[in-house]
Amino acid sequence: MRVPGGQEGKGYPIVILAAGRGSRLKKGDGEPKPLTRLLGLTLLERAVLSAREVGVEEFYVVVGYGKEEVISHIEEIERRHGLSIRVVENPHWEEENGTSVLAAREHLSGPFLLAMCDHVFDHQILRRLMEADDGTDTSLIAVDEELDRIFDLDEATKVRLEGERPVAIGKGISPFDAVDTGLFLCKPPIFDALMEARKEGDSSLSAGIRKLIERGKIQAVKVGGRFWTDIDTPEDLEHAKKALLKGLGKKEEDGFISRYLNRPLSRRMTARLVDTPLTPNGISLLSFSVALLGAFLFGIGGYFWTLVAGLLVQLASIADGCDGEVARLKFSTSPYGGWMDTLLDRYSDGAIVAGITYGHWLSFPEASTWAWGVISLMGFLLVSYTKKEFSLRYGRKLPHDLWDKVSKRDLRLFGIFIGAILNRPFEAMALLGLLSHGVILRYLLSGYRKRQ
Repeated sequence: MRVPGGQEGKGYPIVILAAGRGSRLKKGDGEPKPLTRLLGLTLLERAVLSAREVGVEEFYVVVGYGKEEVISHIEEIERRHGLSIRVVENPHWEEENGTSVLAAREHLSGPFLLAMCDHVFDHQILRRLMEADDGTDTSLIAVDEELDRIFDLDEATKVRLEGERPVAIGKGISPFDAVDTGLFLCKPPIFDALMEARKEGDSSLSAGIRKLIERGKIQAVKVGGRFWTDIDTPEDLEHAKKALLKGLGKKEEDGFISRYLNRPLSRRMTARLVDTPLTPNGISLLSFSVALLGAFLFGIGGYFWTLVAGLLVQLASIADGCDGEVARLKFSTSPYGGWMDTLLDRYSDGAIVAGITYGHWLSFPEASTWAWGVISLMGFLLVSYTKKEFSLRYGRKLPHDLWDKVSKRDLRLFGIFIGAILNRPFEAMALLGLLSHGVILRYLLSGYRKRQ
C-alpha cells in the first residue's frame, strides 16, 4: 500500500496508546505520562509527529489517566501542526494496555499502525513496517535483534524467533533473539485475539500477540540499527535525551571541525534552545547576526578586536549547527529553512571576507589587499556552488572524501578563528581561499578525466 511521492503512510491510520499512568516515571498523581517533555516536545507530540513524517494523516489517540489534560494537549497539537486527531477514551485504562487497543476497535476496519506514546523511535521503523505489508491478514511486529544496544534489557519485552516468525513473546522468556520495539502494523484479527486473551484473564497487548503467534498470524520485521527506546523511568528519559542529541550529527556531511568540535558544543546549546520560543529560522538569524558582528570587528583592526572577532566567527559557526538540530528534534525542517540558512551563510562569508580585507587594508593600503580579498571570496562561494552544480548536472553528489572535508565552511571559519588568535586573519583567509580554488580545480580535472 505504498503511495508515490513519499506518502507511504497515507493509507494507514495510526493508533497511539496514551492511557497509562506512568507511575514509575512520575511518582504520585502528577502530570500524565504523555505530557512528559523531551527536548522541546511532549512524548505524545513526538509520537504523533514521527508518524506524520511517513505520511500518516489519520490519528487515533487512546486516553485514560488524566484524560482532561491529555485531551487539552491533543487540541493544542492539532492547532500547532494543522492535524486532525480523534480521541478515543478507554474506560478500562487501569487494566493492561491491550484494553486501549480494543477501545479503538469501532473506529478501524482495516490495517493500522500501532505505537506507544512512551516509545521514542526513528520514523523509518514505521516505513519498514509498511513496506513489509503483504496485503494478507498477518500482523507485523517490529523487533530489534541488536540486543547490545538495548538500554534496559531486563525490562524489555523479549521475542523468540524462528526465521521471521515469532514463536514466543514476554518479559521473562528465555532464550530470546530480539526485543519488541512497541511498534506494530496490525490487522483486524488482533482484536479477536485480544478479546480472547482478556477473557482468559490477561488484558496485555503481549497476550494478544501470543494468540496471533498460535494462529500463525504475525510476522517479525527486524529493524536493528534504527533508534528506538522505551521510557518508563527517569533514567530512561535521560538516556533518550542523550541518544537523540548524539544522533543529531551528519556523519557524511559534517567536516572535521563540525564533527569533533562544533557538534559537541552545539548539542549542548540545542538542548537548551529546544525549550525556548526560538524557531530554527530565528536561530539562523541569530547566528548570522553574530557572524556580522564579527565581520564588523575585523574591520576595526587592532589585536583585541581581531581576537574578539575571531571568537564571534567561531561562535557563529557553532551556533550555525543549532538551527538544523532544533528543526530535526522538533520535526520542523523545511525546504525554506534550509534554503534561507544557505543564503545567510553565503552573506556572512562575504561580510567576514570584507571585514578582514578592510581591516588589513587599514595597515597595508595596497591594491593587492583587495585582490586577495576577491580571490578568497570567490573561492569560498564557488566551492559550495561547484558541489551543488555537480549534483544538479549529474544527478549525484561528489564523494565525501578528504577534499570534500577540507573545503567545508566549518574548517574555513575555524581557520579564520586560528588566524585571529595569531593576529594573522588576512593570511589565514588568503590561504583558505587558495585551498578552496585548489579543491575546485581538482573537481574539474576529475570530472574531465571521467568524461574522457
